[in-house]
Amino acid sequence: MLVYIFLWKTKWGYELRATGANPSAAEYGGVSIRKQIILAMAISGALAGMVGINEVLGYRHRYYDGFSANYGFVGIAVALLGRNHPVGVFLAAILFAILLRGGIFVDAFTLHVSKDIVDMLLGIVIVFVAAEAMFRGPLKKFGLMRRAKV
Repeated sequence: MLVYIFLWKTKWGYELRATGANPSAAEYGGVSIRKQIILAMAISGALAGMVGINEVLGYRHRYYDGFSANYGFVGIAVALLGRNHPVGVFLAAILFAILLRGGIFVDAFTLHVSKDIVDMLLGIVIVFVAAEAMFRGPLKKFGLMRRAKV
């Protein structure tokens, strides 16, 4: 929620999003690109540090090599499904968490269902989300997709 408020309701968030979308246009608009890059790195480092400190101080009480196996790939999939909007990413993260934890539960309490079925389901979701972008051009070309009225 704080990330949403920061990115969508503040001047700094607007400048950060503008720099990410088109750095030359943002620079033409008076935004300091170097400052925005440093700000983005500091924010992402702080968020990653909060995840790491939770693991080190709360769960194992030490650094465990490989504790974040595949978190980066899952994060990319969540961002893709959430279309890089904080609310969409939050909802996609909840969906992925339910599927991943549900897969562990299903594997533990059923005989013939593996938790790997969850990886297959997540892959199918990612393929369909990516395929939407692939079919957007032909749908617009044939007039099957309309623009939203604003």
